[in-house]
Amino acid sequence: MPPREHPCAILGCKAQHKSLHRLPANEQQRLKWLSFIFEDKVPENVPKLLYVCANHFSVDCLENAGQYNSGFASKLFLKTGSVPTIRDPVSLQATTSTKSNKVDVACQTEPFHTSLHSVGTQLSFRTLQAKRRSTSVQTTISSFELTVPSASSTAFMTSTPLKPSLKRPRLELEEEEEEEEAEETLTESKIIAQDSDVTFDPAEECTSATEPTDLSIQECPVHNIAKFIVYETCLMELFSDCPVCQRRCDVKSQRLGTFLSVQQVCPHCEFVRKWNSQPIIGSTPAGNLHLSAAVYLSGASFFVVEKVFAAMKLHIFKYNSFRRHARLCIEPAIVHKWRNWQSEMLEQLSRRENVIVGGDMRADSPGHSAKYGSYTMMDLATNTVVDLQLVQSNEVGGSYHMEKEGLKRSLDLLDARGVRLECIITDRHPQIQKYLRDRNVTQFYDVWHIEKGISKKLDKICQIKGCEKLRKWLRSIKNHIYWTAASSTTGPERVAKWTSILNHVQDKHVHEDPNFPACLHPQRISRDKNKWLSAATMPFYKLEKVLANKRILKDVAKLSPHHQTSTVEAFHSVILRFAPKNVVFPFLGMLCRLYLAALHYNENAGRPQATSATGKPIYKLAFPKAKKGEYRVREVKTQQTFGYVEELLDLIFNQVFVDPSPYVDEVLGIHIPPALSSAYDRPEMEEAISSRVTRFNQ
Repeated sequence: MPPREHPCAILGCKAQHKSLHRLPANEQQRLKWLSFIFEDKVPENVPKLLYVCANHFSVDCLENAGQYNSGFASKLFLKTGSVPTIRDPVSLQATTSTKSNKVDVACQTEPFHTSLHSVGTQLSFRTLQAKRRSTSVQTTISSFELTVPSASSTAFMTSTPLKPSLKRPRLELEEEEEEEEAEETLTESKIIAQDSDVTFDPAEECTSATEPTDLSIQECPVHNIAKFIVYETCLMELFSDCPVCQRRCDVKSQRLGTFLSVQQVCPHCEFVRKWNSQPIIGSTPAGNLHLSAAVYLSGASFFVVEKVFAAMKLHIFKYNSFRRHARLCIEPAIVHKWRNWQSEMLEQLSRRENVIVGGDMRADSPGHSAKYGSYTMMDLATNTVVDLQLVQSNEVGGSYHMEKEGLKRSLDLLDARGVRLECIITDRHPQIQKYLRDRNVTQFYDVWHIEKGISKKLDKICQIKGCEKLRKWLRSIKNHIYWTAASSTTGPERVAKWTSILNHVQDKHVHEDPNFPACLHPQRISRDKNKWLSAATMPFYKLEKVLANKRILKDVAKLSPHHQTSTVEAFHSVILRFAPKNVVFPFLGMLCRLYLAALHYNENAGRPQATSATGKPIYKLAFPKAKKGEYRVREVKTQQTFGYVEELLDLIFNQVFVDPSPYVDEVLGIHIPPALSSAYDRPEMEEAISSRVTRFNQ
C-alpha cells in the first residue's frame, strides 16, 4: 500500500489505492495528465508533485496487471506513454476490485493473501511465496546418486516452463571495482529514475533495482545462459514451505556433478514439484558438459579447477566424466574446427603466386629426451599458423629426427593443396639443410638464431683478461648482422658487408671486396682513440676467429632478407598456455591443445596497439632478465578476444552433441602412434611388487 501522505490527485477518488504514479517528466505527456486530472481546467499554479493511482488507468496501460492480480507482483508498472482515462464511479469500482483469488483444483484450502516480492530465480512463479520461520524443521534433505531420465522418456527436462511466462521483475546485482564508483552510479540512477520514470514513487523507493526479465532468455542457447553460485541453505529455503497450504514440505535432493534436482512433496495437501538446477540434454546435464568444455577450451587443467571447486565447496564431477566429455564431444569439435579453418587458409594460399613460410619445431621437454615434437608452419606475410604436425619420438627412431619428419609432413600437405613456395625460413638444423637442398626448396636462415650464437661466444671472450675492450663493440656487432641481412640482395653482398666489420673496428672504412668497397656512414674524426682495435692484439684475434669462421660466412650468405621466425617463437610461447611442458598429455590431447593454441594465436595476432582516451598510443617499459638491466619499450596491444571459444561451444552443443558420429569418425582417422612403453614387456603387477627393492630395505 502506498503511504497516506500522497493521496490521488483526482478529486473525489475514494478507491483503495493499488499503486501511485507520479506525473511524467515529458512535457507533452504531463499536459495530458493535468488535463485529465483537472478536467481541462488546469490552474496556473500546479503543485510540483502530483500522484494518480492505478485505478484511473485501463488494463492495456498496465505492464504487469496479470501478475499483480495473480499475486506475483506487489506493484503495478505503467507502459511508456500511458495516460489516465478512467474517472466514472462504475469503472472505478470495477478497477478497484481486490486481487483475484486463484484456487488450485486439487487444493481444498482457503485462498491466501501474501505480500510477494520477485527476486528473479530459476524457479517457477509459485515457488516464491512468503516464508515462515519455525524452530521445528520438517525438511528431509538427502543426497544420493541421480538417475537421469533417458532420451526416450524426455529429451529435454528443465525448470523453465514450456510456454513463456509473463515478464516479472528480477533482482539484478552488479559489482563495481571501486565503492566510490558504485555510490556515484547508484546516485545517478536514482536521479534519472526520478526525472524520467512515470512509475517512480519516492515513498516506495527500494534499495534493490528491478527490471523485467527478457523473454528472449528462454530462447537463448543453453551454454549462453548466465550462471550464478547459489548456496544450499538459500536454495532450500525456497522449497521449505508449500506454495498451496503454506505448511512444511518434505524435500529431497539429488545431484550429479554440478547438477542438482530437488523434489518437494507436501504431506498435507499432496502438492508435488520437481525442480532441476540446469537443463538436461538427452541424459547429460548441460552444466557438466559446459564446464568440461570451458576447462578444455581455455587451456586450463581439470585438476587445478577441481582444487578450486574443493576450496569453495562447489560440487564437481570426477575426472572420468571430464575425459568422457572430451573424447565424445570436445576433441572431435576441435579437430573439425581446425581442419575447416585450415582448408580455407590453404585454399587462399594456393591462389597466391609466391608464398614465404617460416618453420620451426617445439619439443615438449628440453634436450633429446622429448616425447613429442610439434612442427609449426606459418605464413609470414599474414602472420598466421597454416599447419601443425605432431610427431612422437618412437615414430622416427629418436627425438633428434622429429623436426625433419614434421617439416616433411608439412611440405607434403602444402604441395598436395597446390601451394607454391618462394622460400622457407628456418633455423640452421643440419638435417633440415640437407633435406631442403635435396628437395630443391630455397632456404633462408633466421637472423636471430645466428646472432644469438655469435653473441654467446663474444660474451665469453669479453670475460677473458685483456679482452674487456671488446665489450664496447657487442651492441654494434649485433646491429650489424641485422643490417647486413636487411640491406643485401645476394649472398656475396651479405658476406662482404658482414666481414667489413673487421676493418671498421680498426678505424678502416675502405675495403678490398668489390661487393662492398666502403662503409656507407660519413667520415668522422673519433674523439676516443682507445675504442679502436689493433690487428696484432688478442681482442682482435679472438673477434676475427668468431666472425670470419667458415661456417658463419656460409650461413651469413643465406640470411633471410624477407621475414624472420620471431613470430613462430611467439606462437610457441602461446602453446605453453595450453600445453605446459611439465604436464604429460596423450597424443590426441596434445594435438587438440596445439590446435587451440593456433586458433587463439591466429585470432589475436593482428591486434592493434591500444590507445588512451585522447588517442595517444600506449607503451610500457620492460626489463628483461637476459638484458641485465637494459630496458625495452614495448607496445601495449588491445585486449585479446576469444571468438573461437564461442564458435566451438556452439559447435559442441548444437551439432556434435546432437550427432557425434561424423565428428568422431573424423578423429578416428587420425593416426595415433603407440605409447612409448608399448615396446617393452609389461610384467604382472604381483611380480613387480614382489621384486620391488628400495635403498632402505634391510
